[in-house]
Amino acid sequence: MPYSYEDFERAANSAGLMKNFSSYDLDLARQHPEFGMSILSLKQDYNNAKTDEQRLLANEAANRLRSSYGNYTGGSDGSRYISTGLYENRIDDMLGKIGSFGQFSYADAPTYDNRYASQQQMLLESILNRPDFSWSKEQDPNWASYKKQYLREGERATANALAQASAASGGRPSSYAVNAATQAGDYYATKLSDKIPELYQQAYDRYRDEYSRKLSDLNAVNTQEQMDYAKYLDQLGQYNTDRQQAYNQYLNDYNMMQTYLDNLRGQSETDYNRGMAAQQARQAADQQAFDNALALYQLSGYVPDSGANALGLAAGTPTADQAYREFQMQQAAAKLSGGSGGSGRRSSGNAANSGGATADDPVARFQAGDYSSEVISQLLAMGYTEADLRAAGYAGNTTGGSRNEVGVPGYGTVSWDDAEKLEALGMIEMVGTDSKGDPIYRRTVRGANQQKNGMNLNLLK
Repeated sequence: MPYSYEDFERAANSAGLMKNFSSYDLDLARQHPEFGMSILSLKQDYNNAKTDEQRLLANEAANRLRSSYGNYTGGSDGSRYISTGLYENRIDDMLGKIGSFGQFSYADAPTYDNRYASQQQMLLESILNRPDFSWSKEQDPNWASYKKQYLREGERATANALAQASAASGGRPSSYAVNAATQAGDYYATKLSDKIPELYQQAYDRYRDEYSRKLSDLNAVNTQEQMDYAKYLDQLGQYNTDRQQAYNQYLNDYNMMQTYLDNLRGQSETDYNRGMAAQQARQAADQQAFDNALALYQLSGYVPDSGANALGLAAGTPTADQAYREFQMQQAAAKLSGGSGGSGRRSSGNAANSGGATADDPVARFQAGDYSSEVISQLLAMGYTEADLRAAGYAGNTTGGSRNEVGVPGYGTVSWDDAEKLEALGMIEMVGTDSKGDPIYRRTVRGANQQKNGMNLNLLK
């Protein structure tokens, strides 16, 4: 069965340890009652410890519990608030990672190297700088071969023609034979001359073929170079794609760390604000509890355990009522000594306010228990009221006559003690003071009803 904060509060009050909890522990116990029950057990171990070592172990266990639930420790005695730096350490770690994240880096991009550059340049220069076509039969090896052949054939034909013509004339050379031989030689000379255009065309064709071959070689080299360059462009494109992906991942990792850092800072601030809000709420609740307990006591004279705790009184004891009276007397004493317990009138001659407390100081004498008429008169002259003096513990007569009694509606003149009892029982309530500082009472509804039922002062005895 889970615990509630009320379970913890009752257990702590029963153990008399409620005052031993810091506001931080109480705030955490409100959020996690099981923490409150555990820390209460450890405080009991601490109080019951016989040695310093046992107390140290109990305190360390309590601090581990605080760190686990609330990210803080209570120091050596549990009263302090020391953050364990859960978020602070993570923030510092993340700042360190961001600071050392470094610049983005990636492998160098591929480069292009044209391995055909020299060949392309050589072929291009040979094409662009080729000499104009020119031909000479004397420089044409084919012409020399044809010339030798046709001259040989011409000589043979001339000899044959001369021999045949001489045979016909009885072996004697005649003009006919000479003419026939000459004609045979001229025939071959003409055939040799006919070879000149053919040889020229052959030479020109060779010139053009060589030009075409160089162009073809250049085209082949350029094609291969273009293929190499296309492959380089593919590699460069893939490199840029991979580099962009790597850069995007780099940015994503950085942004994730930055986002995590922002979340840590936001959570740290949220926890801080939540703690501050809880602290303020607790202070407001404590003030409200004090006001409620004070109002309840003033109305009925009864202070329950929760109210006693709010007033700083010992809970669960029949002396809570008396403890509160002592609390009132302390407040009045603080008022007489110039403290924050009251706002009564003061004169410039108040020695307590000037820092001196001598035998001639009526305030100091009053605080020492001197209720002589001299002291009382001096205090009244300084501006203190009779109500101030009674609240500070004085129950005597300040003006002469029977000032130990007071008029109470429905009961007549009664003693101060009886009036206080009636007020504590809720039969009457104080509505102010008269010019002498005496309280002015009126009957409450409860008091009127009780009187109808026959309640009288004898019931107060």
